[in-house]
Amino acid sequence: MIKDPSQLSRLQAEWAGVQRMRDRMKVLLAATFAGGAFTAPALGGVVYSLPLLLAFDALGQVLTVLRDQGAFVCHSSQLGPSVDAAKPPVPWLDWQGVRDGVRRRNEVAHDGILHDAKSCNTDIEAIGNQLVAWGVINAV
Repeated sequence: MIKDPSQLSRLQAEWAGVQRMRDRMKVLLAATFAGGAFTAPALGGVVYSLPLLLAFDALGQVLTVLRDQGAFVCHSSQLGPSVDAAKPPVPWLDWQGVRDGVRRRNEVAHDGILHDAKSCNTDIEAIGNQLVAWGVINAV
């Protein structure tokens, strides 16, 4: 779907950063659990919120490129309106799941609400699967 090879390469690098951060966070949490810290489950919400924000930023960048290529029309650069505008013309694996994830992302970014590690990872995986389906990244 992304026509410009330099844009595609930039977007792939963005997603690789999300994956690297999430992998590092998994190691950090595993070390915390191994140490017997009783705060480790709560720490998961903190730890996975950062890669969640990065994943949705990567999605937003992809949607901006698609919008600029003419795949859909949106007069806003914000993530929510971009996802909404891209719903009919862009093929989605699970548009509603991603849209629900945008709400959770906004709660983290704007309200400081932290979601559990499972929810964060589910949203990150949904974005990754969507980027694979669009041909932006390769399947892991």
